[in-house]
Amino acid sequence: MRAREPVFFADEQPLHPDYPLPDLDDPIMRPFWEGAREGRLMLQRERQSHRLHWPPKPLYWHEAELEWFEASGRGTIFSYVIAYEPFLPALQHRLPLILAIVETEEGARLVSYLVSCLPNQVYFGMPVRVCFQHLNDTIVLPVWEPDRGD
Repeated sequence: MRAREPVFFADEQPLHPDYPLPDLDDPIMRPFWEGAREGRLMLQRERQSHRLHWPPKPLYWHEAELEWFEASGRGTIFSYVIAYEPFLPALQHRLPLILAIVETEEGARLVSYLVSCLPNQVYFGMPVRVCFQHLNDTIVLPVWEPDRGD
């Protein structure tokens, strides 16, 4: 049983036609995107040693048995930058946008962005937790929000 039910939200702004979408059919990343759709942050590790693999590898990677597992969904801000100019027109409505490298409790570093947070509130080492943004009917994006301990 999960300690916390996953948080899903939808952007009130319609998806811009230039928004970069992931390839859901990529066999290496498919479990990650399927997990996100279910509200689960999935990571990859070696079955025996539990050594984390991020970015994910093909399951036949160097004869190591790899598996996907549900991560805790908690982490800290390893690094961040605040974008005040849109690097893509599709993100104009999100400005200022806090782009972050989140280090999960398990040790993976994922690039994403923060929601429910103002630029003057973010700091290195800030505790965060995953939430999920519906981009369309089939794509759900893991994003991060401050972990306020609730």
